[in-house]
Amino acid sequence: MNDEKRGPGSIRVQKPLEITYSANCPPIQARIEDISETGFFLDNTNALLVDSEIEFFLDLPGESESMRIKGKGRVVWIQPTVGAGVQFLDLSQENRETIRFFVASIYFGHTE
Repeated sequence: MNDEKRGPGSIRVQKPLEITYSANCPPIQARIEDISETGFFLDNTNALLVDSEIEFFLDLPGESESMRIKGKGRVVWIQPTVGAGVQFLDLSQENRETIRFFVASIYFGHTE
């Protein structure tokens, strides 16, 4: 996702992650190429429409075990045949904090 399309001061980190999402269809497995506390870039060739909502499960790697994040997002931009920028919509406070910590850990070099 381009920095100008994220909130001011939002840190984006390059970190390929597996995600399962659904946009009024059966679950689809895909990859995230980068993530911030406000959203992610979904590497995906399936057709998504701007302003469409998705539900997702994202497993963030942790020191001892992975943490499953469940949430909703909104497609804010698309790049046909490449992917889509997704903004987080419906996350619990705990999941927001988990994502914020994960992004900061990568940004400051505390995880691989």
